[in-house]
Amino acid sequence: MTYYERNDRAVRALSLAIMQPTVSGGDPQPFKRLHTLLRQLFPRLFAHASCEVIDETSLLIHLPGRQSARPMIFLSHMDVVDAGDESRWTHAPFGGEIDGEYIHGRGAADMKGHMIALLTAAEDLLQEGWNPASDVYFAFSSDEELRGGSMEKIACILRDRGVRPAFVLDEGGSVSSPYIIAQESAAYVGVSEKGRLLFSLSCEGMYAMEKLSKAAARIARIHPKGRLCAPVLTQMLPAMRPIMTRRDKYLLRYHHLNTKHLIYRLSRTAAGYAITHTQLMLWKQQGDALMREKPTLYYSASVLPGDSTEELLSRVRRIIKGTDITLTLGCLEEPGSLSPAQGLSWDALVTAIQVHFPGKIIVPSLMPGGTDARRMEMICEHVYRFSPFVFSQEELQRTHSYNERISIENLSRGVSFFRQVLQA
Repeated sequence: MTYYERNDRAVRALSLAIMQPTVSGGDPQPFKRLHTLLRQLFPRLFAHASCEVIDETSLLIHLPGRQSARPMIFLSHMDVVDAGDESRWTHAPFGGEIDGEYIHGRGAADMKGHMIALLTAAEDLLQEGWNPASDVYFAFSSDEELRGGSMEKIACILRDRGVRPAFVLDEGGSVSSPYIIAQESAAYVGVSEKGRLLFSLSCEGMYAMEKLSKAAARIARIHPKGRLCAPVLTQMLPAMRPIMTRRDKYLLRYHHLNTKHLIYRLSRTAAGYAITHTQLMLWKQQGDALMREKPTLYYSASVLPGDSTEELLSRVRRIIKGTDITLTLGCLEEPGSLSPAQGLSWDALVTAIQVHFPGKIIVPSLMPGGTDARRMEMICEHVYRFSPFVFSQEELQRTHSYNERISIENLSRGVSFFRQVLQA
């Protein structure tokens, strides 16, 4: 029997969910159609649970258990990034096509596959007579890709109701090989995430470029140098030791002498740990003349745990004080709190990972940031980020790009994983 035959409900549900073009910041109607679709696909869950619509397009589902203390909260998001140039897709981005091995389309991996696997597990368990030991909440935002505030509003609602969960589980980690220092894949579970600061500097008039260049040179010297912070040095790298090369084990053992080398090794991946600034000059070509718009520098800074976006921003303000340089602030997010990689909640998650991914090293990790999980830190100390899927580097690169997909095998494993966690 194929994975498709064993998991027809999940495969069909994901295909139909992908067909709803729930693009971040776009038309709210696809979100409302998705709400209706979920009610139709998972009738037992919605019959047993109460469902609130937050800000028209986000959902908070409450499934009562035998007791209300120490509930579990599962997060996901219904919004997706724009499909871009649809001619570059092998399968229609919102077609939800199934080829017997994969389900194709925008949101298949990020994050409708995660959401559908979770809801399918709950629906199947309820069909079998399951009665949760404690309350279960499913919180699905509609603006995660835009770093919107719907999940924060949900967290505030739960806080005001006195909800104190045992743990929160969101996306972020997976079974993959994102680091050059690892010789094989591992299960990366996010226990914290970096902050983010976006801002721009612009100037007009004579000597505008010279003024911006001087400011840029000073800014380049103020941000913290690349370093190994917690949980990278205390949890992540030690957990990765069994799958490290001999060279990297040596660097880690004498990290106080080899910090620069370790940072260099980590920076050769998409998840480096040094704060970085990306700068971009804007120019406009018009006819034969080069028409210069207001020169602008765009900065994107990742802020490590222990640092402060406000402190970094105040130092930038001091640099441009007294000049005619204009500072425009974009996104400002403080680094996340560090969730403990121990305790009953962590043990339940680790057990489920060990059952479904036997032999894989479990690595508490620092995530790049941008998940909804951070919003839940106001009500819970145990906030983890993990999707029960195996992704190759090639598949990870499809996320937010063209030809996004998820394998039916991954979806099947995800349903089984969530069944176990829901019954923990």
